[in-house]
Amino acid sequence: MRKILFGCLFIIGININAEEIIIYGPSSMKWIEKEYGRVFKKETGDSIKFISIDGIVGRLKLEKKRPRADVVVGLTELTTEMARRENLILPYVPKNIDNIANESFKMSSEYVIPMDYGILAINYNKEKISTPPKSLKELGAMTKQLMVENPKVSITGEEALQWSIALYGENWLDFWKELKPAIYSVEPGWSEAFAKFTAGEAPMMVGYATSNLFFTGEDSSKYDSFLLEDGNYIYQEGAALVNKKEVKDGAKKFMERVLSDKFQKIMSEENYMFPVTNIEVSEGFKNVPTTDKTVKLTKEQIEDLIENLDIYKTQLIDILKK
Repeated sequence: MRKILFGCLFIIGININAEEIIIYGPSSMKWIEKEYGRVFKKETGDSIKFISIDGIVGRLKLEKKRPRADVVVGLTELTTEMARRENLILPYVPKNIDNIANESFKMSSEYVIPMDYGILAINYNKEKISTPPKSLKELGAMTKQLMVENPKVSITGEEALQWSIALYGENWLDFWKELKPAIYSVEPGWSEAFAKFTAGEAPMMVGYATSNLFFTGEDSSKYDSFLLEDGNYIYQEGAALVNKKEVKDGAKKFMERVLSDKFQKIMSEENYMFPVTNIEVSEGFKNVPTTDKTVKLTKEQIEDLIENLDIYKTQLIDILKK
């Protein structure tokens, strides 16, 4: 009877050793299950279950004694270090680590594999602003025309705060004092700002260079993005293994595929981010502004932010409200 059962399983193609890999990440990465999951299952026999989580490090801390997730995605340099210090993730270096196209794309910790990168930019309405400002000083001179996001509740807002720290160091408040005259409103998040921006409420917003991928058809002649000559914040997202007693083989298989051509291709199309490998991207990326004048947080700044991030957010809100 047992032989018959196993024979039937073989005939219908069921893999009795298949695993379900639970992945935590931001809602913007649901494509990992919906789009990439089919590829992963075909290649490995394992399935992916993606669970959207706000405040990933906090959730992992709550589940530390009984971790549910196998992999976490969307980690930044900052949240990686937070998770590492809490012993929430495990070090892992994939065999194809050399697929990373540029040394600068490698994230600073062996605990995280880079998935993608992007650049903060200013999205603007070309019908209302014919010549975009080139510098922070010129931008600050454009009175009440820029929407920014709240750093306490918005990922984009927090990234903008990190941009000011990466660019100005301990004098980061000066960045915002210079920008303050141009600020029209402080929005809860990117989605709210983007909705008001495309509705014409304000001609500029803090967003992403890859927002240009959204500007197609008539919008391509109306909207664009610009970068500042002062230096533009490059941010990255990565994947890590969750620290648990038994690490699933399927979780390691997923980590090995983050830098694969198929994963990176789907990521660039679904996540609207730049790949970290040398894959060929879609035609739309030709309209995305790029620059070599980028800044990232230093190790010292990351350590300082771990201790003082909430304080800095409050200080920034105080400036924006005045």
